[in-house]
Amino acid sequence: MRYVVYGCHVVVTNPTSSRQKLDILLQIPTGAIQVMNGKKTRSIHVSLEPYRTQTVDYYFYFPTTGKFPQFPVHVARNGKLIAFAKAPTLNVVAKLTKIDKTSWAWVSQNGSDDDVVKFLQANNIGRIDLQLIAWRMKDKNFFRKITSLLAKRHVYHHTLWSYGIKHDELPVTREYLLHSKSFLNQCGPHLVSPLADIDPVVRKLYEHLEYSPLVNARAHRLSQKRKILNSRFSSQYHRLMNILAYKAKLDDVDNMAVTYYMLLQDRIEEAQRFFKAVNPKKLSTALQYDYFTAYMDFFNDKPSAARAIVKKYADHGVDRWRKLFAAVAAQLDELEGKIGKVIDDKDRTQTQTQLAASQPSFELKIVDDQVAINYQNLTECTVNYYPMDIELLFSRNPFVKTRGGQFSLIRPNMTAIVALPKIGAGKLGKHSFKLPGKYSTRNVMVEVVAAGVRKSDAYFANTMAVQVISNYGQVKVANAKTGRPLPKVYVKVYARMKNGQVQFYKDGYTDLRGRFDYTSLNTNELDQVAGFSILILSEDSKGVEGYGAVVRETAPPKR
Repeated sequence: MRYVVYGCHVVVTNPTSSRQKLDILLQIPTGAIQVMNGKKTRSIHVSLEPYRTQTVDYYFYFPTTGKFPQFPVHVARNGKLIAFAKAPTLNVVAKLTKIDKTSWAWVSQNGSDDDVVKFLQANNIGRIDLQLIAWRMKDKNFFRKITSLLAKRHVYHHTLWSYGIKHDELPVTREYLLHSKSFLNQCGPHLVSPLADIDPVVRKLYEHLEYSPLVNARAHRLSQKRKILNSRFSSQYHRLMNILAYKAKLDDVDNMAVTYYMLLQDRIEEAQRFFKAVNPKKLSTALQYDYFTAYMDFFNDKPSAARAIVKKYADHGVDRWRKLFAAVAAQLDELEGKIGKVIDDKDRTQTQTQLAASQPSFELKIVDDQVAINYQNLTECTVNYYPMDIELLFSRNPFVKTRGGQFSLIRPNMTAIVALPKIGAGKLGKHSFKLPGKYSTRNVMVEVVAAGVRKSDAYFANTMAVQVISNYGQVKVANAKTGRPLPKVYVKVYARMKNGQVQFYKDGYTDLRGRFDYTSLNTNELDQVAGFSILILSEDSKGVEGYGAVVRETAPPKR
């Protein structure tokens, strides 16, 4: 037909085992006009590898009717003709002389509405260009028939559904708008309306993420503006806040999400406030709510609700949740004086805690003329006595209390083997004895050697029993008199880096078990640490007597 653009597809194949350098001569039919930057006649040089094929396309149309011959494609090599096609004659007409009235092209444009419906019912819609019937959708009855038929076949077409706005069909319009991404992107991350509901989770703009573990280096805010140091968590938190800003009121799921992210930032009071706003009956599952309840219970001095909750999930079918509740139960057991258990051997904190409990270790302090040793997993120790001028030693080295190692090359004035009372595995024992009479009135460095570890000190102005388990990066603080764990004791850690620089590393508070992990961070700074200096501080607060302060220096854990 005239005024219709046609294309010619030329295929040249090299069936030989050698490369062929060819010249291809192309020409549009006589009486035709080239389109798409084509030329009436052109020659193309190609280099065909063995057994390869190359295609060439060109396009044209006829402005008039009639019969027009075409010079066929010719292929030459080294100036000699080697192949050519047959010369066709094209018959150009004003109207089609043969019409397939059963084809979609004809039915969509010339058939009745019923013909179109019958065709769609009888054929594979996936192979049909539905855009061809868009002009028919202005008829409301036809629009309803087509959208209903396509919906039953689970087919959606954006153009056809757009007529739902013209015909004021709310269900179709809602579906159309939900598929209009560019429009929805201008409406914000969240919206509830009769025409469209924008759910960022459904639209894959946001998903709830869990962080295990997320360690905060600082327990207190340094400035008026709170800053999240973990960049990935900061981005996630602000994405959630941006979504919630579009809501008139937070629902129960929102309050649960905010509670979790507040806990990750150690913003406990705010987390408790959002958690109180949650109605558990409106949640799809109570499991997460119960876990939060048990978790929050540990911020009380005496957890009372957690034990009953963990019993409900002792045999839960999902391993991950069963282990989480079992870990809560294990901590409750440890608070009651029982030996802590490792519930998940892939959990670093649990493994480190268990290994720390089984490691032979001890701490030394001197109060007046009493030498006190707090220990675990030991039966005896060697005590060495070094008389010293404490004032001179301190003037030369302010850290004399933790630098007793300088005496290791000096023969002690006196050595004694001290037997330690036997205690259960993992439990903290305490043994004290008086300084020998001749040293009771002298400045003396007391060195204790046990399990290959040397520790020494001159004086401790505190009433805390402190265990620094350096191999596993944990400190355990207990009341020196009662042996009970001391929670809420402030621990501040500085690190001496391998380059000699001293910098702040981490701070926080001991948990209800009196434990604090002083090495864990979400960075690789631990690899650059040469040693730690740890301040354990318990001050007077709200009428409650403090336990003084202790400074410890220790090496980083072995990697």
